[in-house]
Amino acid sequence: MPVHANEHEAPPAKAEPEVPKVEYIKEKGIEGRGGYLYKHVAKPKFEAPKEAPKLPPKEPPKPAEKEDPHAKKEEGHGEAKSEEEHGEPKKEEKKKEEGHGEAKEEHGGGGEHGGGHGGHEEKKAAVPAVSAVYDPAVIKLDGNNRPHTPMLFSNTYADYFVCYKIISTKYRETVLAEMNTFADRMGLPRAQDMPCMIKIAKPNTKFPGAVYIEFYVDRKSEQECIKRGDCGSTRVVMLFPKDKTGKKSKEIYRSYVLTDEKKFRRSSFCVNPDGQLLGEKNCYVALNPDWLFN
Repeated sequence: MPVHANEHEAPPAKAEPEVPKVEYIKEKGIEGRGGYLYKHVAKPKFEAPKEAPKLPPKEPPKPAEKEDPHAKKEEGHGEAKSEEEHGEPKKEEKKKEEGHGEAKEEHGGGGEHGGGHGGHEEKKAAVPAVSAVYDPAVIKLDGNNRPHTPMLFSNTYADYFVCYKIISTKYRETVLAEMNTFADRMGLPRAQDMPCMIKIAKPNTKFPGAVYIEFYVDRKSEQECIKRGDCGSTRVVMLFPKDKTGKKSKEIYRSYVLTDEKKFRRSSFCVNPDGQLLGEKNCYVALNPDWLFN
């Protein structure tokens, strides 16, 4: 068909892509509607890659030969007096090589020299970090506010450490005396002086990372509280730092909790660092009276 000058030729029709052949697994298949037979499609066969032939290594490029200007001048006389042509190095080069050899010998005592430095690089014993929040004269904790001593037991709620070598004897006696004073006021059994445990709350608790001193009324309540987490007769005090950073002050308030499941009794008491009772309430409430309106 003739085409005029102002008309454009229609673009050639694109060839339709070939539909890839589908291979099916050899099975009976499932008959469907319309007489169709359904089978599982087989996975494409995996062909291991072929190893390419190893090519011979390339030869290193030859260094370009430098022209000796002295040799050119002596060519007119027909005699090559260059010492390099006879394979003899120049005198200056000999001196340099001798000098380098002596220097290598002087510095070659790597064993003695290196051994001297190795002696100075002995690692010093790591000094444990001290807590920036808690006063070490009261309780000894590391930079993560945890005891240096090994952990005795752990349950879902806390990690337990023995009080010995962690808190001072005077502070432990003060806490126990205050705790039993509150127990007498409530008409509850007194806590025993042993065992005494330091308890570090785990992240999934109400006060994660909180530090507690815990006593027990008898051996049975100790085992139930530590191993099972069932503290029916609680005798515990949480050490509540007034300044969470420890930059301004290391004053520690004592927040007590005493319970008795048989008598359905539970009370909280807050004592300041000077031993004054601030009220029958948690220390957070005592130090933040407007906490309900925050």
